Amino acid sequence: MRVLLTGATSLPGLTLLKRLLECGHDVRCLMRSGSPNLMRLKRECSEIVHGDAGNEASLVRALPGMDAVAHVAGLTFAPQVVAAMRRSGVDRLLAVGSTSVHSAYEHRSGHRKEMEKVVRGSGLAWTVVRPTMIYGSELDRNMRHLLRFLDRFPIFPLFGDGTNLWQPVYHEDLARGMLAALERPEAVGRSYDLPGAAPLTYRDLVLTAAGALGRKPQILKLPLGPVRQALAFAERARLPLPVKSEQVLRLREDKAYPYDEAREELGYKPRPFHEGIALEVARLREVGMVRP
Repeated sequence: MRVLLTGATSLPGLTLLKRLLECGHDVRCLMRSGSPNLMRLKRECSEIVHGDAGNEASLVRALPGMDAVAHVAGLTFAPQVVAAMRRSGVDRLLAVGSTSVHSAYEHRSGHRKEMEKVVRGSGLAWTVVRPTMIYGSELDRNMRHLLRFLDRFPIFPLFGDGTNLWQPVYHEDLARGMLAALERPEAVGRSYDLPGAAPLTYRDLVLTAAGALGRKPQILKLPLGPVRQALAFAERARLPLPVKSEQVLRLREDKAYPYDEAREELGYKPRPFHEGIALEVARLREVGMVRP
């Protein structure tokens, strides 16, 4: 299969690229000119074309000769991707969204729902996959920061009681799920949540991550309401903050999702968090981001 890949320098995009190439697919990567990640991608991608996933004309120029599009760059660009595929006669679309579409907070889910509607109403042979929080290397935007904090400080501030559920997905497991969703004909017209193996509480997530580092932090519980109010005040005052009030608010919401359909139809089998986070710790030690 000849695949146009967007978002190839992100953690999920780069891992999917490697899986596509390992499985014998030809991959053309759409890359913004002047991107600081261009050299990294040149070592991985079979072909690079310059353009922007948010620009329909760029996409049209990149699509000739392609059989499918793996759109990892964000569903915000779904209208441009769909329009370009229709113009170019490319029918197969794998669109990577987020389980945030299930959030009860409209500012998190509303736009994502609208963009999924664009994909579903496209008339293309589409599949939507929704990862949870992605982790597993120095490129992740979440666990890397948590691990570096736990490595440096003996006390960890826990907002609220820490009983809310999380279900992060290891990047290589996600890539296998995305590839199956692209390759399998039965996935056409389907949407799949792709989380980690099982949910765990935020407190257990922190302690499991600390254990992978060989650390035993003291947990300092902080009341959620006053913390959020203080952060909101600091945001209005334009003070630099390590965390946003919105992020604290979402700690009240469980982020755990069943994946029976993905398991049955895609053969999706993600690893437990304790296994994945141990692999990330090993990688961060290898690149010198946490202590040996």
